[in-house]
Amino acid sequence: MVQRLRFLACIVLATSPGCASDARLGNGATTGGDACAFSVKKSAISPKIATVGVVEWSLAGAPPASAKIVFTLKNFAPSMTNLGGQAPVNLSKPNYRTLLLGLKQSSDYVFHIEATRDDGECISPDYALPTTGSFAAARRVTVQVDQAAKREPGFIVTSSGTTLPNSAFIIDADGEIVWYAPGPENPSRAQMDYEGDNLWMVSLNMINSGGEMRYISMDGEQEQQHVPGLELSHHDFTVLPGGKIATLVWASAEIDPESFVAVRSADGAVENLFRVGSNLYRSDAFHANAIHYNPLDESFTIADRNPNVLVKASATGTPEWQVGGLCAGAPVGNRCFPHDWQVVHGHHLLEDGTLLAFNNGFIGKSQVFEFKLDVTPTSFAAAQVKNYEGTATSFNLGDVQRLPGGNTLITYATDERIIELDADWNEVQTFSARVGYSSWRQTLYGPPPRP
Repeated sequence: MVQRLRFLACIVLATSPGCASDARLGNGATTGGDACAFSVKKSAISPKIATVGVVEWSLAGAPPASAKIVFTLKNFAPSMTNLGGQAPVNLSKPNYRTLLLGLKQSSDYVFHIEATRDDGECISPDYALPTTGSFAAARRVTVQVDQAAKREPGFIVTSSGTTLPNSAFIIDADGEIVWYAPGPENPSRAQMDYEGDNLWMVSLNMINSGGEMRYISMDGEQEQQHVPGLELSHHDFTVLPGGKIATLVWASAEIDPESFVAVRSADGAVENLFRVGSNLYRSDAFHANAIHYNPLDESFTIADRNPNVLVKASATGTPEWQVGGLCAGAPVGNRCFPHDWQVVHGHHLLEDGTLLAFNNGFIGKSQVFEFKLDVTPTSFAAAQVKNYEGTATSFNLGDVQRLPGGNTLITYATDERIIELDADWNEVQTFSARVGYSSWRQTLYGPPPRP
């Protein structure tokens, strides 16, 4: 018990006296001949992504029922928030291969393995990961902290939007880029798939002149550019369980036509799920620009900047309700809430009926609207509860997301600002970077909080 507590103390306090003697720096190290004899066969940094750790290991005796790797940053500053994490182990992988994600550039980490099986729990000694590399091509991100105590730890998955270099990257809560890869032209959205295995990117393709979807595994070892069947993709996509992605694709060749929601399965099959156009809302021109999947009822919310509308549709394309746009004669009937806004883009529908929407606007500052929806099988009502006009503007894209602790993340894409606000809409911190849409995640493992 004393030995186990000392191992845990070394993880929390990586620089504590006596920890160095327990660190196993090389491959193939074990704890000894006891019932919990670990062997780390590989402890490396991915040659493709300079901040991804790769660990392969084994455990003597009966195989574990579950396991995780706990990793911790060494020599961290007191002001830092991202100090490490926990990587769940997929026991079906050869050698229990596990990626350590969210590591800072040019930094040192220690890790240990925790495994459970029928006869109890095994905890390995500490092992050292090689020093991480850096991203020479990445643009620098700066952060201004106004309320350090109110920051929500986590990560922002985003892209370069309409600026160079074309790329996708992940920013941690300290404003450091912890993952980076080249992207397609004008990548408007980057997002990890539902299981967290790959990072997908889509070209903006605003004027229907040629789009691209691509993905790259989180360790960079697998990549597919110009994913077949998604050449007409544009603006945005969302992720579904089972390695599926659903993206907006132009339905025809002209400017501002209708779109389809196209779903690509993990096996590469692509199908048009339903049409996004006059079947969902009234308009003379269409320009769908944002889409999100709602796991609770397997539906989608879609924004269109031309009729200035947000609509919720079932997985079969049946419109369920509408906010903004033309309510008279709308396909949703009386389940429509009129609202006067201009150029709506990113949005977030919460399970409690809260709806957040980013409104770019034509003149003045961009706005974030918060609505409270009351939805039943036989009725629909909406009330505006907030109109937030901050100090920034985004002429295209723009996004908003409510974080689990009550903070709100607003992305002013073209104004080079991602702003985190507290529950009272006061600024917590500001990241300075030109980006596309952005998605916050508490961890880089498992499903996203907002697909």
